[in-house]
Amino acid sequence: MVKGVQTVDVPIHWVNDGEKRLDAGFYAQDVIKARILIDKIKQSLKIQLVSDFSSKIFWPGRFKRHYVSKKRGKPFLMPSEVFMFLPKSTKYVINYPQDVAIKRDWLLISRSGTIGRTLIATKYLEDFVLSDDLIRIIPKESNNGYLYAYLNTWIGQALLTKDQYGVTVKHIEPHHVANIPIPRIPDLEERINQKILEAHKLREEAQELLLKAEEMIYSELGLSRIDEDDVEYFGGEIGKFVRAFGIKASDLDYRLDASYHVPIAHLVVSNLMKSGLGDIKKLKYVASSFVPPRFKRSYVKDPNDGIPLLQGTHIPQIKPLDIKYIWKKMKNLQCYIVNRNWILVTCSGTIGRLALVSDYWSGWAATNHLLRIMPKEEKINPGYLTGFLLSKYGQVQFQRLIYGGVVDEIGEAGELFDDILILKPKEKSVEDKIGSLVIEAYNKKDKANQIEEEAISQVAETLTEIAEME
Repeated sequence: MVKGVQTVDVPIHWVNDGEKRLDAGFYAQDVIKARILIDKIKQSLKIQLVSDFSSKIFWPGRFKRHYVSKKRGKPFLMPSEVFMFLPKSTKYVINYPQDVAIKRDWLLISRSGTIGRTLIATKYLEDFVLSDDLIRIIPKESNNGYLYAYLNTWIGQALLTKDQYGVTVKHIEPHHVANIPIPRIPDLEERINQKILEAHKLREEAQELLLKAEEMIYSELGLSRIDEDDVEYFGGEIGKFVRAFGIKASDLDYRLDASYHVPIAHLVVSNLMKSGLGDIKKLKYVASSFVPPRFKRSYVKDPNDGIPLLQGTHIPQIKPLDIKYIWKKMKNLQCYIVNRNWILVTCSGTIGRLALVSDYWSGWAATNHLLRIMPKEEKINPGYLTGFLLSKYGQVQFQRLIYGGVVDEIGEAGELFDDILILKPKEKSVEDKIGSLVIEAYNKKDKANQIEEEAISQVAETLTEIAEME
């Protein structure tokens, strides 16, 4: 055997069944393990297919996306954006097929790129046009929570991803999902269904709290909602395509890159200065910040030997996916540990995505590509600071700091971040009310994730125990 190469024998009927696949990934170790487990369970449990749980499994087909301004179109989300805590659209479309619309409680599965990510649609997502790269499952029964939990176990994920095909970009099709076997265990199904629906409800409540906090930031501070449509460029509407604008030499601030001087950044500063309902403070006055040095990551397979590592992709997600663990005895590990009420901000790649560290994340490690903002709690409510930085008035200020060619960066903490402007309400009660909404939102999100993880683990453990008894 060639060192580093894995080989495995499979029954010939596995090859002859279905699509007669000869690609190795179709017979990966997790897939074989899952298929053997299902074969054993068949002896004592009823097995049905995903299609038996569903009234329809489909994807709307590829469609040409006609992008327009926010005022003319409907907000559009890519698959990665659908899985964010509070999705925010950056693109708007018109003339889209009607069957791209989704309804609350449908199951959504990513069918392209990163295969098999699954989500129960919240009512918030009903307001968006969703990418055709998501398979839609319309549940037939009320136990879609059990279906969701099963598809998120290692068993469900192995069976979901085994059918992927393609060279550069992987895909799966609705019929691949429809034919996944699911063991029926009535007592377990009811318990799991209730847990998943409880988690789903908490997530919806968390999104509502975050939206309410955002609305209060605008209303209580007298700030108008702004976007690129509010900015004037040379040449009127035609000029918006090339985004040509002028800048005074006196306003250069030693920066010659155009992104630093975009008109919307000046509009943000202007509106903040005009607000009579808050006081302007620089970030360095209300918080300290730092980025830890680069480090060699020593990953471990057993979670008991390590601690979870947060990466940039995890920060905006409604649920951190594909968490890895780093060795708990790693040198200088304490430099990378994050604590409650810190704010983590992506400072490499996609800039400015941020999240508040709750009790659940406290004690986890975080990559050096995440800026740590530590609010001075005697000067500002951590929840309020998080909400303000999540708003357009915070995000634009992060975006204007970007530099770099191939990979966007905002560099080491220091004076780049120190001068970000924060608008604090004149009334402390307003600040605390907004802050408490944000903190509660993150606590509910993390509580939902804990409940969901327990439910998914319970399904996997129960099925494994049944298989071992056969």
